[in-house]
Amino acid sequence: MDETPSPTGNEPNQSLKSEQGIHALEAQSLTYSGPLPPSSEMQRYEAITPGAADRILVMAEQQQRHRHEQESKENDANWRIAESNIRAQDANISEIKRGQWMAYSLCAGFIVTTLVLGLNGQEVTASTLGLGGIVALATVFIKVRKKQ
Repeated sequence: MDETPSPTGNEPNQSLKSEQGIHALEAQSLTYSGPLPPSSEMQRYEAITPGAADRILVMAEQQQRHRHEQESKENDANWRIAESNIRAQDANISEIKRGQWMAYSLCAGFIVTTLVLGLNGQEVTASTLGLGGIVALATVFIKVRKKQ
């Protein structure tokens, strides 16, 4: 009975012998990144199936065109969203400014009216109006703070 020699790994296609015959085991793995295989693989594809290399190139070009179209659509959508957000923020700022000017005008009106009434001898009416105005403004500011 012959003993089977142990593989040394020095020979690329080493065969193992046994009583039943010759057995060979070979494994190969090839990985690459990107849309196209290496040129050596392209040559093999072309040798096996004529026109395969051209079909692979067309497929890669179509994929790239599709990816560019999708990125362009996504960029357009992002720009529309950003513009919409800017318009909403501008509207919000305008609303806040308008509210501040209205509050300032009301406050100034209450102060002037209170002073005029107080100087004309109507102290009770002036103090009631002044106190009511202060309470109204304080209520508005408290409600606005609670919303935020």
